[in-house]
Amino acid sequence: MSDAINSFAECSAAPDDRSTILNPALLNDSLDDAPDCCLVQIYPADIIDGMRRVEGRSLIVGRDPRCDLTLDDSSVSRRHAEFARVDGGYEVRDLSSTNGTYVNGEAVKQRVLRSGDCVKLGGYLYKFLSAGSIETAYHETVYTALTIDALTGAFNKSYLLDNLDREIARSRRHGRPLALVMFDIDCFKEVNDTHGHLVGDEVLKDFGGRVREVCREIDMFARYGGEEFALLLSETPADEALAIAERCRQAIANEPFATAAGPLRVSCSFGLAVLDGVRSVKPIELIGEADERLYEAKSQGRNRVVGPRL
Repeated sequence: MSDAINSFAECSAAPDDRSTILNPALLNDSLDDAPDCCLVQIYPADIIDGMRRVEGRSLIVGRDPRCDLTLDDSSVSRRHAEFARVDGGYEVRDLSSTNGTYVNGEAVKQRVLRSGDCVKLGGYLYKFLSAGSIETAYHETVYTALTIDALTGAFNKSYLLDNLDREIARSRRHGRPLALVMFDIDCFKEVNDTHGHLVGDEVLKDFGGRVREVCREIDMFARYGGEEFALLLSETPADEALAIAERCRQAIANEPFATAAGPLRVSCSFGLAVLDGVRSVKPIELIGEADERLYEAKSQGRNRVVGPRL
């Protein structure tokens, strides 16, 4: 974990930039000169480059290279938003951007920020951290970014595989059932191609919320990749796992998704694999079994759950 955190923070920003990168190893030495706020990029995960220090009275974010923080992406307007100093802290102001500025999922024109707020600018998601608890908040944010998919709130693939390995061993050791559900949003590419990736992101965010609402607290919900997800159900026999998967299917299919392009109907296909507490398999083999049944669900017309014959 320490190597990943160090990699997360490394950068060579110019010393006179108003937006620079903090190395967490230096935080203890610089708390007296702590910045008024920091922005930690938590999505997209593959281009996270550390904690951005914000100084001065204003920081402009946009696609234009002349902005203080440049985000070279078509989802971001040329001058998208401003982080401005106000009494007691900072606020974010939308600069009439095309795709809007969001704080904790709510579209805003102007909002005073609290430490921990999530700010969405186009396809980018940042966590705002105020001075005072930066070191602790930084490490918590990095850990979250390394284990949680920021868009859907699901665990990531690496976290799933680590836990699946342990759960398979525990299932065999105690002779208890274990179920794995693999599921995939039907025709999701058409959503992105027709309405754009920002609308696709809206669907994914709502999708994650719906799945979490109908799952049990003990269930592990993970994003396996793209539009494919998994549910790891400990001590769950096949009939109970099928019922959980069916609840998820209905939660997704029964109500249109509210998006900037209007309400969209979305469905999902599910495949289920179950261990009886005796059989020994590798994680990738169990995933393969669930995936095979997922493909069966797709070939049978989508929007259905396929599991082992009971």
